[in-house]
Parts: sequence; structure tokens; C-alpha cells
Amino acid sequence: MISKIASALIPFLFSMGAGYFAGKVKPGAMPLSSINTMLVDYALPFALFVYTARMQRASLAQHAVLIAVLVGVMLVPYFVSLLVSRFVFKSDSATAAVRAVTIGMPNFASVGLPLLRAVYGPESDLTVAIAVTTAAVVMSPAALLLLERARSAAPSRSSEARQTDGLLVKALRNTFLKPVVLAPIGGVLVSLCGWTLPDLLSQSLSIIGNTTAGLALFSTGLVLAVQPFRFDAQAGFGVVLSNVVQPLIALALVSLLAVPKAIAGQAILLAAIPCGSFGILFGLPYGVSDASAGTTLVASSLLSAVTLSVTIVLLGHL
Repeated sequence: MISKIASALIPFLFSMGAGYFAGKVKPGAMPLSSINTMLVDYALPFALFVYTARMQRASLAQHAVLIAVLVGVMLVPYFVSLLVSRFVFKSDSATAAVRAVTIGMPNFASVGLPLLRAVYGPESDLTVAIAVTTAAVVMSPAALLLLERARSAAPSRSSEARQTDGLLVKALRNTFLKPVVLAPIGGVLVSLCGWTLPDLLSQSLSIIGNTTAGLALFSTGLVLAVQPFRFDAQAGFGVVLSNVVQPLIALALVSLLAVPKAIAGQAILLAAIPCGSFGILFGLPYGVSDASAGTTLVASSLLSAVTLSVTIVLLGHL
């Protein structure tokens, strides 16, 4: 068991730590926006397309209930965080939205592939692909709706700015046109049609797709390096929601929905993944920079070394 935990966590912590070190030693030297573009628009979509296209139709059917589990795992903490931020900590709606998405959306894209592969093997690739796609489709609109609403309600908004009300519809449409969403959907269609990817195409896509895990973890470290750290009640509450409550929600849902054991374990481990940086990135174009969300991101990532270890041990006894 110790060997399994070490093989699952040490490589991902090392890669993330390397990115953090690079971001601290030479601040600004690493073009984070370019790295994220490479990851989100190319490497990850290529990997997700190949993984899903190779799956058998029977495997896809078995994973259908996983979507319901993942939606619950993300939306329950999202709404709890939103309500607490607004009515307990008295945050404005835009800041509350950034914080809620940061907490509710685990770092599936960066941590999911290397972690689940180490614990469950290559057969878990489809689970991660479904998780990334579900997160993009559900949580992107959840952030954009509130951020756009907050911007439209600003008193200083000019009449010219009000003409951009259609931006929300455009943003939501663009969510479903992103490569990271289209790629796994395309792969699923290939699998459902019973087609087989030509070896040359599969190998070509895999050259870049295989860089996903390392690139994603390294970029996460870079993001962590620039986040402020001021631990307070808000950050502590967010860490508890992300690292403790989310896996417990997954455990309750897989039991309630009678999810097959193999998929149930993968769903719980996905829910135990620390929160990601997408909420923070969503807020930047809207001028929202929340120190509490940044602190939650850093603290959740650090604490995940413990919470993921405990989750892996407990899953071994289920």
C-alpha cells in the first residue's frame, strides 16, 4: 500500500514542485499563458480524444452514471461556498463566484491523469476524460453567469458597455466549442460508431498528448507560485469543502446510485483531488483577484498529500 501511495503521489508532487520552484526562482520568466494554451488547446484535447476513441462501447455505458456523481460532487460545494461567501463573509457576487468555482472544480486536468493511472492503470483514462469534459461543461457556465451578471450590474457601466450583454451567450457557446470539450466528445462518437483510429493518426496525436500530465502539473506549480497566501476563515472553509467534503459527497453518491465498484473508487479518488486554478483564471478578465481563492488553492494542494494518501488507503479496504 505504501508503494502504491508513493508511486501515485511522489511523481505528481515532484512535477508540481518543479513548476513552483521555477515560478519562484525566476518570476515571470515562464510564459504561463502560453503554457496553458499549449495544455488546454492542444496536449490535453489530443490525449482525451485518443483515450476516449480507444474505449469500447460497453465501457462508455458503464460510465454513464459517473456524470451524475461528478455533477453532484462539483455543484454541492459550489453552491455552499457561494452562499457562505455572500451571506457569511459578505463578499460581492463576482468574488464569491471565483471562490466557488475554485473550490467546486477539482484539478482534474492536471492531477487526474497521472494520479488515476498510477492507482487504477490505463483503464481509468476514460474516467478522467469524462471528468474533464463534465467540469468544463458544468462549471464554466456556473462561473460566467455570475461574473457577467456582476459586470452588467456595476453602477459605472456605460451604455456602450451594456451593448455587450450578448457576451454571455457568446461565452457559453464558446465553452462548448473549446477543444478540451470537443475532443472527448469526438472520441466518444468514434467509439460509439465502432471505428478504429488508424495507427499513424493515433501515434501522431499521442506524441503531443503524452506531454499532458507533466505539462499540466508543471503549470499548476507555476500558478501556485504567484498566488498570495493569507490563511483565514474563508480559506480554511474552502479547504475543508475541497479536500474533505467533496470525497464524502462522492462516497454518498456512489452508494446511493449503486455505482460499480471499480468506477466508484475512481470517482471518489477524483473527488479527493485538490481544487484547481480555473476559477481564478476565469476571474482575471473581469478584474476579479481574490486572495482567499489563491490561498485556498495553495493550501488545498499542499494538504492533498495527506488527504489523497488517506483516500487511497481507505479505497483499498472498500
